[in-house]
Amino acid sequence: MSLNINKLLLSYQQYALAQMFEKKYSIIMWSRQTGKSFVVSLFAVLRAIERKNHLVAIISPTERQSKELMEKVKKHVDFLKELGKIKGDVSFFEDTTTNVLEVKFPNRSRIIGLPANPDGVRGLTGDVILEEAAFFKDGYKVYQAIFPSITRNKDFKLVVISTPRAKSDIFGHLWQMSENNDLWFRQKLTIYDAVEQGLNIDIEELQKGVPNQDIWQQEYMCEFMDEESVLLSYEILHSCTVEGIEADIKDLTGDIYLGVDIARRHDLTVISILEKVAGRYYLRKQEILRKLPFSEQFKIIDYLCHFARKVAIDETGIGMQIAEELVKKWGDVKVIPVYFTNKVKDELASRVKAVFQDKIVSIPADRDLIEDLHSVKKTLTKAGNIRYEGETEDSHADRFWSLALALHAANQEDIKEITPIFFANQHKEELKYGYKAMDSKAV
Repeated sequence: MSLNINKLLLSYQQYALAQMFEKKYSIIMWSRQTGKSFVVSLFAVLRAIERKNHLVAIISPTERQSKELMEKVKKHVDFLKELGKIKGDVSFFEDTTTNVLEVKFPNRSRIIGLPANPDGVRGLTGDVILEEAAFFKDGYKVYQAIFPSITRNKDFKLVVISTPRAKSDIFGHLWQMSENNDLWFRQKLTIYDAVEQGLNIDIEELQKGVPNQDIWQQEYMCEFMDEESVLLSYEILHSCTVEGIEADIKDLTGDIYLGVDIARRHDLTVISILEKVAGRYYLRKQEILRKLPFSEQFKIIDYLCHFARKVAIDETGIGMQIAEELVKKWGDVKVIPVYFTNKVKDELASRVKAVFQDKIVSIPADRDLIEDLHSVKKTLTKAGNIRYEGETEDSHADRFWSLALALHAANQEDIKEITPIFFANQHKEELKYGYKAMDSKAV
C-alpha cells in the first residue's frame, strides 16, 4: 500500500519519522504537547504495514498509558482506512482487527501495548518503542529485558522517546550515551523549537498554566532535573541580602506575617517575622527558640500574633498542639496550620525560590540564616518523588521552612484585616515580646 502522509506532519515530525526508519536506534527528547505519542504511534503503524509477520511493541510507564497510546494507533488505522477509500484501496485494512492492547493486520503483523514491567516485556522479538521512558519505575531492568529483542535482527528498531527527568534514569543514561554516536538518531525539541517549525500553540498562555519554573524548564524546555541540586545559590542569596533591615515588630508599619517552624527533638523552633511593603517582602527578624518548653513557646508565638495579619504554623507531629491552641484563640482565618507532606513542601519551597529569583525579598546579612537557606537541596528519589532536604550545624533547615511558612501566610487569598486585641488599660507601645515579654511578666 503506497502512502504519502508527509503533508499531514510538521517539519520536525517528518524529520523524526524519516530518521526512525533510517537508524537502528533513535532517542527523541521532545517537549510536552509537541506530538510525541502521535509520531511514535504512526511509526508503529507504518512499520507494521510495510513488513510481514512483524511485531511492534510499545512500552509505556503504566497500563493506562499503554491503552491511551494504543487508542492513537487505532485512530491512525482508521484514518489510513479512510484515506484508502479515497484512493480506491481499502483491501489491506478490511481484515485488520483491534482490541484494547493489540492491533492485528492482515499481513500477520501486530502492534501491542505493554506496561513497563521487566517480566512482562522479556522475550519479545521485533521493534520496541519505549514511550515516556524517563518515567519507567524499573527503567534499567526494562531495557535489559528488551535489548536482546532488537539485536536478534539487524532490521529491528529501538525508539526511545520522552520528556526528560533525571540524568540517572534510563532515558537520561541513553541520552548521554548516544551523544556523538553514529548508530543513534538523537533529537531535542523544546516548545519554542516546535512553534518555530509550525506548531500552533500560544506559549505565553501555556506558561501561565505551569505551576513553577522548574516544571517549565523540565517539561517544556527539555532540561534534566539534577538528582541533587541546591535550591538557592549563594549568588541569589547575596543579591537579596541587605545590611541593617532588622527591626522590632512594634516599629513595623507594613503588613506583618509570621511563619512558625516547630522544633523536633534537638531542632530549633524558628519564628520568621515578615513585613510586606509595596509588594516587597522584608525578613525583619527570626526569633530562634532553643530547648524551650511548649508552654513558653506558645506564650512567645501568641504575643507575636497580636501584630500579625496572618500566621502559618507547622502542625506536623509535635507542632499540632500549639497550632490547635493558636487556632482556638485567634481563629482559623488568622492562623493557618500547615501539615508538611512532600507535595506541600514542594509548593512552599517553589514559592521561596520564586521570590528570591524575582528579587522581591530582602533578608538580613546573617551567616546562619544564609547557610540554612543555602543548605536546602531538591532531590529525586528512586521512586521518582521530589524531596527537599537541608542541614547545617544547628538546624535541619528550620530557618528556611519558617521563612517559607511566612511567605505562605502572605500569599493566602482573601486576607482579612485582623484587629489586635488589647485590654483597655494596655498600650501597644509598652508591650514587649520574646524573652523580654516573659521577663516582664515575671516581675
